[in-house]
Amino acid sequence: MQFNKSITAAIFISLLSLPPLNAQANGIEYARAAQEAQEFGNRELAIKYYTDALDEGDLSAKHQAYVYNNIGILYQELSNAEEAESNFTNSVRLLPTYSDAYYNLSSLLSSQQRYEDALSLLIAAIIEIPEDAELILQRGIIYRELKEIEAALQDVSQAVLINPSLGSKLINQNNVYLGTYIETATIEHFITILSDEPASLDGYLNRAKSYLSSGFFDQALADTEYVIELEPKSFKAYEAKAIILYSQGAYDKSIRAFDNALHFAPNDPEIFYNRGYLYKSLGDNNNASFDFQMAFSINRSEKKYRKELKELGLIK
Repeated sequence: MQFNKSITAAIFISLLSLPPLNAQANGIEYARAAQEAQEFGNRELAIKYYTDALDEGDLSAKHQAYVYNNIGILYQELSNAEEAESNFTNSVRLLPTYSDAYYNLSSLLSSQQRYEDALSLLIAAIIEIPEDAELILQRGIIYRELKEIEAALQDVSQAVLINPSLGSKLINQNNVYLGTYIETATIEHFITILSDEPASLDGYLNRAKSYLSSGFFDQALADTEYVIELEPKSFKAYEAKAIILYSQGAYDKSIRAFDNALHFAPNDPEIFYNRGYLYKSLGDNNNASFDFQMAFSINRSEKKYRKELKELGLIK
């Protein structure tokens, strides 16, 4: 869930605000031409013009940093990670408070699984820009990758506290359970996670769902398995476990967990519905159809069950 941050629009506005061109101010003109080429998808030409802009030597350090960041993005789009890294590095060197370049460089390093390098970069970045929620979130995600869970939770919860909309970045947007079972992580989720141990088994399941919504799958799974250990017939725990396992890519184990949930709650339409979603995501329309039909036969008033059957052409 990491994206490059281009500042082509920002540089265009910034450049327009500069004084009119003179004979010695050709760098700005080249940068404008580069932006236009970039907008039209001509990456090689955009790189050439951005390079020409830098070679002119008349851009301020700030605008040089913007240009290096854009060149880095272009090289990354061309799958040239070495040049992308070099340009992002130049960008943050010239403008140590430029969060977009830090974000892009840390994303590049993370994509190469160079988590320690990305972490060192972000620690330095957050010293320069201590209240940047997106950089704090990025650092938290890297701590999560490194299994430093306490530090990860501290960072991601702080980021969501500063900017609640960032909760959506913690979730794989392609997860079929997003919007049905998995919610966007909220401040309340972190209150649940960071508070004292739950006082009830339902409390553990609520915390498991909060962990799930925050992308902490191992911790979510541990809570559901704890509930199952104490209450082996808890169909809610098995259903939550199934969705967590799906989110981890453990599809066969997920199906078995759904099967266990249905063993203890054979008339629960939501379990059929959620298992149907899993089969549908795997391209198994036969099993998906069976599950959606079962959910609909148990509760014919639920519109979402009917919707799935209509999409599969089973009802009109």
